Amino acid sequence: MACRECASGSLHEGTPVGRVETVHGFPTYISEPPSGQAPKGIIVIIPDALGWTFNNNRILADTYAKRTDSRVYLPEFMEGHHMSVSLFASMDTITGTGWMIGKILPLAHAISAFVPFLFFNRLAVTKPRVYKFFHGLRANEAASLPVGAAGFCWGGKFVFLLCSDSEKAANGKSLIDCGFTAHPSNLAIPADAHDVTLPLSLAVGDVDIAMPLAQVQQAKDILEEKGKDTHEVVIIPGARHGFAIRAHPDDEKAVEQGKQAEEQAVNWFTKWFEKAS
Repeated sequence: MACRECASGSLHEGTPVGRVETVHGFPTYISEPPSGQAPKGIIVIIPDALGWTFNNNRILADTYAKRTDSRVYLPEFMEGHHMSVSLFASMDTITGTGWMIGKILPLAHAISAFVPFLFFNRLAVTKPRVYKFFHGLRANEAASLPVGAAGFCWGGKFVFLLCSDSEKAANGKSLIDCGFTAHPSNLAIPADAHDVTLPLSLAVGDVDIAMPLAQVQQAKDILEEKGKDTHEVVIIPGARHGFAIRAHPDDEKAVEQGKQAEEQAVNWFTKWFEKAS
């Protein structure tokens, strides 16, 4: 599923400081810890519908690298079939006031973007790619380092799946040590929550169009019953889908919600990377 808010939001200013290389067969944006420090762990960002080239996602990768002293990977799992930031203007027109006739072209633009995205990035196609990357990671540079997965919107589903620990690496280890997700989509609740065994942190709003509050509460009850020390669900009042990635810089409340999610992720990865070391 992709909703109208999957392609809404704002492009953040700033220049990413990382580099692009091919990692385990995938073009990947890489951000390293500051001052050449040895990484304490590796975080893999599985992005929202805007994909691995979206400036906001790369800036977030830099932030995680700096604040957790980790190496951060942002791989290309969509093979070019991500949505474009040009959709922001179209979605603003579609959801705004005005005559319907003025919304026809923006609506056509949105449909022409959503349909290919959903087809080319369906779970049956992309799950093998995601798991291939994590298998390569665990067999090589993360053989002795903790691994965290951070998923947003489209990427959130994969964090739940990875946290189910249903598939082990060739060395017998779990593919990841912990996961964080904000405003995930495509979840099958309660099943996906019941399947979680590895530490998982979820940040979600109470007005998220992709995850209704009743579903959020159900996931929260299931996960926290497993153990509040190993699973957490933070419900942020008023936070809309996409708040952790695409908050408009002029919207102070949305910016603060995004910072709250960032803080939650940083604290979660720091906690579990220390436990794994």
